[in-house]
Amino acid sequence: MCDLENLYYHLRDELLRIYKEAETPFPKVKLTNLQSARLCGLANLAKLILYLERDGYLQISNKEQSFQDWEVQIEASILDFMLGS
Repeated sequence: MCDLENLYYHLRDELLRIYKEAETPFPKVKLTNLQSARLCGLANLAKLILYLERDGYLQISNKEQSFQDWEVQIEASILDFMLGS
């Protein structure tokens, strides 16, 4: 059984790290390259990615494809997690 709350916090921290280390204002990462997938699998990770997209923290650039092929663009609003907004 997946602990979605733990996955959420791990994913949030991973996305913040990627954003802070990026050389571009809108970094992109493939869903399969996220280490968070190891915690609960790609399907559960995709669920949280959709949740974060709904709140404007991410954009999925190829959502019409299978979720295994998704590429996620991290938006500047991800800094809300760090800045407490």
